[in-house]
Amino acid sequence: MTSAALTSPSESGSARGGRGWLVAAVAVVVLVISLVCAWALYHELHPVIGRRAFAWGLLFAFVPVVPLAGLFVWLDRLRPEPRWLLIVTFVFGALAATFISLQLNGWLAGLIGDRSGPSPRSAVFIAPWVEEAAKATIIFAIVLWRRHDFNAVVAGVVYGGLAGVGFAFTENIFYYGQIFQQAIISGESSATALDGVQDLFLFRGLAAPFVHPMFTLVTGVGIGLAVRHRHLGVRIVAPVAGYCGAVVLHMGYNTIASFATSDSLAAVYFAILLPTLAALVTIVIVVRRHERRVIAARLHDYTVFGWLKAAHVPFIVSGRGRRRARRYARRFGKAESQRLRGFQRAGLDLGLLRDRLVRGVAGPSELPREGELIAMLTSLRGKVLLPGVSEASNDELSSAASSW
Repeated sequence: MTSAALTSPSESGSARGGRGWLVAAVAVVVLVISLVCAWALYHELHPVIGRRAFAWGLLFAFVPVVPLAGLFVWLDRLRPEPRWLLIVTFVFGALAATFISLQLNGWLAGLIGDRSGPSPRSAVFIAPWVEEAAKATIIFAIVLWRRHDFNAVVAGVVYGGLAGVGFAFTENIFYYGQIFQQAIISGESSATALDGVQDLFLFRGLAAPFVHPMFTLVTGVGIGLAVRHRHLGVRIVAPVAGYCGAVVLHMGYNTIASFATSDSLAAVYFAILLPTLAALVTIVIVVRRHERRVIAARLHDYTVFGWLKAAHVPFIVSGRGRRRARRYARRFGKAESQRLRGFQRAGLDLGLLRDRLVRGVAGPSELPREGELIAMLTSLRGKVLLPGVSEASNDELSSAASSW
C-alpha cells in the first residue's frame, strides 16, 4: 500500500458526512421506537400502579442509575464508545427490552398455566430466557452494525451493563409502584405504603442494584470474545455460552428471590450474590488489563517501522501514562490538550485495528483505515508534547503509509 491509497480529505469529509446522516437516521428511528414503547408501557402499567405510585417508583428506581451507569462509562474511558450509542443502549434496555419482556413473559406464563399472573415457576424458568434475550438484542445489533469498530470484550461489557441498568430501572419502577399501590388499595396510609417501598428499595436499590447489569454483561463478554476471534466455532459458541451463563445467573437470582425467606436472604446474599459479583468484577478487570497489553504490543509493531517511539506507547495505553500526559498538556492550553487526545485516540484505534489484522478478523478492506490512522499519527507525532519525550524530527521517523 502506498501513500496514494490514503483517503483524501474530501473523501474523508464525504465519508464523515455520510456517517453523520446514517447516525441521525438511526437516532430518529431509535427515538420513535422508544417513544412507542414508552407509550405502550405507560398504558400497560398505569392501571396497575397509578400516577402517584408511579411517581414514587420513578424516584426510588432512579437512585442507583447514575452510579451504575457512571461505573460502566468509567470502565469505557480508555477508548470510549460513542456517547449516543451508550444512551441508545440504556434507553433500549429501559423501554424496548422491558416492553418486549413484559409481553412475552405474560404470553409464555399463560402457556404453562399461570393464568392469574406470574408465578415462581415462570419467574425461574421463563423470565430469565426472555429478559436476557431482549436485553442482548441491542448488543448484537451494535456488533452487526459496527463490527469493524467494536472494542471487543470491554465494549461488550459496557453495552451489556448499560442495557441491564436501563432494564432494572423500569422494572424497579413497576415493583416499587405496585407495592405502594397495593398498600393504598388495602386501606393503608401513604406513610405505611412508603415504608413498604423503602423496605424493597433497601434490597433492590441499595444491596443488589447490580443484578441485571451483572447478568447481561456476561452475554456481552461472550459477544466480545466472538468479535475477537476468526474461528467460526468460537464465533458461534462464545455468544451462546455468554447468553446461557446470563440466563443461569438470572435463574439462580430469581430462585433466591422467589423461595428464600427473610431470615435466609442475608446468608444467601453474602454467600452467593456477592462472591458471584466479585468473580465477575475480577474477570472484567483481568480482561481490561489484557486488552491494554494487547494494544501496547500491537503499537510496538509500529515502532519497528518508525511511526512511533517506544516511549510514546505508555502515554497512549497506560492509565498512569495517559493521565500524566494530559496533566502535562493542560499546561499549554486547550489546543494542546485536544491534540494530545487526538494522538491517543488514533494510537488506540491503530492498536486495535492492528490486532484485528494480525488475528485475521479484519481483511484487506481495512487497510485504507490503517493508512488513515498512520497518517494521523505521523501528522501529530512532531507536534504533541509528552513529558520526558523529546520531539522527533521527521527525518527520524518513517513516512510510509502502511505496514503491509
